Amino acid sequence: MTTYAEQTRAGIRAILKPHSVAFIGASDDTAKWGGVLLHVLRKFKYAGAIYPVNPKSEAIQGLRAWRSIGEVGQPIDLAVISIGVDAVEQAMHDCAAAGVRAAMVVTSQFAESGADGAAKQERVLAVARQAGIAMIGPNCMGVLNANENMALLNSTALVEYFDDIPRGRIGVVSQSGAVVGAMIARAGFVGAGFSSCVSLGNQADLEICDFFDYLVDDPATGVICLYMESARSVERMLAIARRARAVGKPVLITKAGRTPDGQKAVASHTASMAGAYDTFLARCRNEGILVQTDALQMLLTAQALQAFSLPPVPGIAIFSGSGGQGALGSDALSDYDLVPGELSAATRQALSPFFTESNQQLPYDLGAAASGPGRNRPDLIEGSMEPIFADPAVGACVYLMTPQGGMDGIAKLFTELGREHGKPALLANCASGITEHVRQTLLGLGAPFFPSQHEALLTLRDLEWLRKYDGPDPVQEIPALSAQLQAFTRALPEGMQDEDTSKGLLALAGIDVAAGELAVDADAAVSIAGGLGYPVVLKIVADGVTHKSDMGGVRLDLRDADAVRAAFMRIQHAASKLAGARFRGCLVQPMVQAESELMIGTLYDPEFGPFLLLGAGGTLVELMDDTQLLPAPASLKAVERAIRGLRCYPLMDGYRGRARADLDKLARIGHRVALLAAQLGARMPEMDINPLAIQGNRVVALDARFRWCSQGVG
Repeated sequence: MTTYAEQTRAGIRAILKPHSVAFIGASDDTAKWGGVLLHVLRKFKYAGAIYPVNPKSEAIQGLRAWRSIGEVGQPIDLAVISIGVDAVEQAMHDCAAAGVRAAMVVTSQFAESGADGAAKQERVLAVARQAGIAMIGPNCMGVLNANENMALLNSTALVEYFDDIPRGRIGVVSQSGAVVGAMIARAGFVGAGFSSCVSLGNQADLEICDFFDYLVDDPATGVICLYMESARSVERMLAIARRARAVGKPVLITKAGRTPDGQKAVASHTASMAGAYDTFLARCRNEGILVQTDALQMLLTAQALQAFSLPPVPGIAIFSGSGGQGALGSDALSDYDLVPGELSAATRQALSPFFTESNQQLPYDLGAAASGPGRNRPDLIEGSMEPIFADPAVGACVYLMTPQGGMDGIAKLFTELGREHGKPALLANCASGITEHVRQTLLGLGAPFFPSQHEALLTLRDLEWLRKYDGPDPVQEIPALSAQLQAFTRALPEGMQDEDTSKGLLALAGIDVAAGELAVDADAAVSIAGGLGYPVVLKIVADGVTHKSDMGGVRLDLRDADAVRAAFMRIQHAASKLAGARFRGCLVQPMVQAESELMIGTLYDPEFGPFLLLGAGGTLVELMDDTQLLPAPASLKAVERAIRGLRCYPLMDGYRGRARADLDKLARIGHRVALLAAQLGARMPEMDINPLAIQGNRVVALDARFRWCSQGVG
């Protein structure tokens, strides 16, 4: 018996590799969908059978037409339906009776238009599924398969400008037809090429993961690009990505909705700093998926992955015909987190026949070579470039092409040197509109053309990220809650927990916390402070107060009884002005003078699961925007790598005489917090420790809070 997965694969083959295509709603008018799709299919010499269907015509675009699909009398793999929305359901019945294997519904005004359209879409889908017809759409712009000369996609570039389909090994699946159209137009300019392109429309039946899964096994596809707004199952998408990684196919995703309107403000730093896009990004990165912010840049990176191997080492060599442009390019490397290459003494010696001593370094300046000691040598350009490509510390090369003589020859030589040495060689246009011959030269060599320095360096940043990716965080078995933790959480009230309760949870997880005692009045605060020893800190404890510092609820470095008494009264007075706050007293704890501070938090995303968030700690945590997000549980190695990735990490690593933090201890704390997040899951939607005070080998949680939801969030 055929499985659903096998039926889906067969349906996709009927869509992307049809032996016959029928057009329900075929037209002579190429301003109509039934006309333009028929025209573009024929334009690129599709070899299969074509059956126009229109009850009002005997011939359409020079082909015999049939009054109904039932009259065709031949096997039909794919029916393209482009008629009025109210006629589509009957057309699907007709397809079912004719034994059609798959249908592409380009008609709009279905679910995207409201409840009435959604009901119509469900009826059409029910007919298709009852008949075993795989359906793409509705509201779909079409598909193409370059290797089959099969273009059924309403792209202006294909219809009006291209004489051939841009062919290559990039497979594209998109939830936006316009994005596919723009990528096709861009491909012709930069030299990219496709195996297949799919515009999904409303995804009533076949959805993004179905085609993604197909492309993983498609021998014509070498790299996969997805434009997505949502996925029915993120876990399925990630599982497919793991299959792609296993067979060596890079996966690139451009995801819309990075800054969704109406995102709720939440109580903890963690949840307010990591929205749905951030959690999506963290899960994808953990699986080696390269997430982009622009679909056209995604195309350039995909083509670079087809044209070049990954850089063997991180060093970047900048080449240019202009010293000024080379200097600007070298400056820009840090903007893209790229590392400039450092030439070895042997390389500098090899450059000495071509450059004076001051120019035997990066960036490479062709102008300096042309006026140097080797200016009359016939091998001037090749001889002065080749040692840099050969240097083991150089992983990739970028030529910033300014207006100069012999640009075509330089582009060809630069590309060939890159291939000879197995290193990416990216040529970026810095000569405005006079580089058409350069572009054509590169396209003839099968090398991408980068319209700007910015796009070339963005692509190099992507290649460098993939070079450094060393596999997903190992799957960890999540241990069961200890009896103590079970008892502790069983007694928790719903909602945001106070500091004392939150520290109790951390202590049970084996994390050191700053001791403290609750004072219900100023006299008690003075007494407790005297017992602890000065200096001390007072922090408000009040129902309805979350961000203590913001309302003046934290007083630091109190050195005597008078200071403690005054601080208590000020905090109590500030609380009296807050609507809904119920003042319970102040927590008195010893003053800890940290050399650096870290914030460690967790959050639970109903779609993507639990996460660990690491960031710069203190009262300016949101402003600093210095964070790393990891799926939980996270390994010790992953936590350590994330801490090293923080911009504030130098403060923990002995900056300007500070004591060097115990990185292993910090990683263990992060690891334990991540395990706690994974164990409690949706019952602990958010938690943060801020600050985690660091004094060399001593690491202690000074403040903490978490939200408890015994039934979980969904």
